[in-house]
Amino acid sequence: MFTCFVDVMGQGLAFPIFAALLMQPNAGFLPAGVSQSQGALLYGIAIGTFFLTWFFGSIYVSRLSDSIGRKTGILICLIGAIAGYAIAAVALISHNYTLLVVSRGVTGFTAGAQPIAAAAMIDLAKSDRESARNLGLTTVGMSFGLVVGPIIGGLFSDKDLLGGLASSHLPFLIGGLLCFVGLMLVFFGFEDAKTEASPMDVNPLVVFKLLADALNRESVRCVSTAFFPYMLCVLGLYVFVSANLSTRFGYGATGSSIGMFLMGIGLIGSSSLLVEPLNARFSKRTIMASCTVLFCGCVTAFLFVASGPLALAIMLPSGVLHGIGYPTMLTGFSESVSKEEQGWVMGFATSLFTLAAAIVSFFGGQLIASSGPQAPFQFSIVCGGVAIIALAANWKNSPYLNKVMS
Repeated sequence: MFTCFVDVMGQGLAFPIFAALLMQPNAGFLPAGVSQSQGALLYGIAIGTFFLTWFFGSIYVSRLSDSIGRKTGILICLIGAIAGYAIAAVALISHNYTLLVVSRGVTGFTAGAQPIAAAAMIDLAKSDRESARNLGLTTVGMSFGLVVGPIIGGLFSDKDLLGGLASSHLPFLIGGLLCFVGLMLVFFGFEDAKTEASPMDVNPLVVFKLLADALNRESVRCVSTAFFPYMLCVLGLYVFVSANLSTRFGYGATGSSIGMFLMGIGLIGSSSLLVEPLNARFSKRTIMASCTVLFCGCVTAFLFVASGPLALAIMLPSGVLHGIGYPTMLTGFSESVSKEEQGWVMGFATSLFTLAAAIVSFFGGQLIASSGPQAPFQFSIVCGGVAIIALAANWKNSPYLNKVMS
């Protein structure tokens, strides 16, 4: 859980700071004369680079964890995170955008700790119901990262709160320190429950073979057809909420952090309290359809509210809905493969998530530049509609989804 916490913490920490530095003309990080639309493109590139490299790293390092062990895989990810934080701090001190993008690439490639931790949670489970509960706890750890990350990013970069001590790079130094604590906890306090090792393939291009193998399985493919557009829908809001709050209401890093904080609070409450009872009572198809429809409603409301505080408040129910939907989808992936392939399938699920995030980041930045700040959210709603159609068409009467539908 702590591994998932520090893994996600960096997102909530970085997004508001990047939005304030790259989207506000007078922030001082970019050269004078860079327009807000150009800043949106640079923001999309920085965030997209993180997710694109995470796409390759997540499935590759997760697959390696089936061979080298969950513990070694997690340690590799945490060491990479520490290095990425250090490079980001140097980039912010020197006002070097290229180095900032490099830091996002390093951090992204080694950000595969979440699926490895999820696979470790499944290794520790003694029943399918306990697997669902443990995956919910994985989301709890991620949710705490979403809560604490914005607090660190907002508090330690706000000169109005901390005076001269505050800076844009201080949150990244603190993030690196917390990753080091996580590294020590895993090194001294965790032992693998899974002792059998799968053959190891060190070729990074194995990522594409693993993706092809996954999509050739009807059980995995049926879950993926709904999961991918669902993640595009969620990420359309998540990736650009800080940028939108900055441009529409003039919020800096602290104000934007509140939105991420509220989303994290919603995620914690629903993933820890609602996932298990809802999955015990309703089919995953019913849960996902309901969550997706309501999430699209939240995105629509976010688009039309004219008040900053109301826009922030909408992030709370958005977090509640995603806290139910995400672990439910992960359980569907888990039940679509054998016990021996849990690390692989969790890495595959995360690779779809990161690919969706990369598409949203790069494409969303261009949409803002060409169509305005509302465009990524309109894209989000359309993707939610596609997810609902996929649930209706592919999750109905499929023999490969009997467990998912039960």
